[in-house]
Amino acid sequence: MLPLKPLIILKLGGSVITYKNISPPKSNIEALSRIAGEMRISSNPKIVVLGGGSHGHQAAHKYGYGSLETSNTMRLAGIPEIRHNMSMLALEVESSLTNAGIPSVVLSPFSFVKMNNGIISEFPLEIIQKSIDAGITVILHGDVCFDSVLGSSILSGDTLVVFLAQELTTSSILIGTNVDGIFEENPDDNPEAKIISVIDATNRESVLAGAGPSKSTDVTGGMTRKVNDLFSLENTGIEVVVFNLNIPGRLKKLLNGKPITCTRIQI
Repeated sequence: MLPLKPLIILKLGGSVITYKNISPPKSNIEALSRIAGEMRISSNPKIVVLGGGSHGHQAAHKYGYGSLETSNTMRLAGIPEIRHNMSMLALEVESSLTNAGIPSVVLSPFSFVKMNNGIISEFPLEIIQKSIDAGITVILHGDVCFDSVLGSSILSGDTLVVFLAQELTTSSILIGTNVDGIFEENPDDNPEAKIISVIDATNRESVLAGAGPSKSTDVTGGMTRKVNDLFSLENTGIEVVVFNLNIPGRLKKLLNGKPITCTRIQI
């Protein structure tokens, strides 16, 4: 594996940093503390993107964000609860990084991103770039944003990762999940399912056919969409790694350039 270059985008999966099926939402503070400690191994500039987990998906589901039939009025009514939950999660991540000696700042997409029928229409990057240039780790998270067609819509953490990688000079995308990588079959259904070590143009379609949605409440598309979205970064040369963030030491090894069990997506 080649040494990591600046800038690293690190996605913290909601299934790792929250107890995804517990209501009301609850963060996994122990995991956050461990992750922050492992991040200290690398001085590369970083953007940390948070999956919503229990904080985002439960409220989004409650207000019908998973259906195009939901009225704009219903969607708009969900903004305060979704925003409150995601703000709580983001501040807990920021506290964990601060306690580990990593200067960080939370930038909430709701405050500056606009959507059009579920697609980003405005996303100013200046404050993100200035924060990175100042040596500050930027924390962004999946969020609800105003939408010119739908009233409001969900900007997922996965969409954030792809957009930022397209717009900023990025060397690596590290996607931390609750499994070792991407499997030929859902390991929840088949414990003998084999991990796919490399995904590229030769096996992309077969992988997408087998990568099913998450079993827990997830209004943002599950694994199939995650993989498909990442392939929109074709020909960028960005290193993409999907790995198990639940296993202590894996993130540290990855940041230190050491081999781990994972899936590498070659785009």
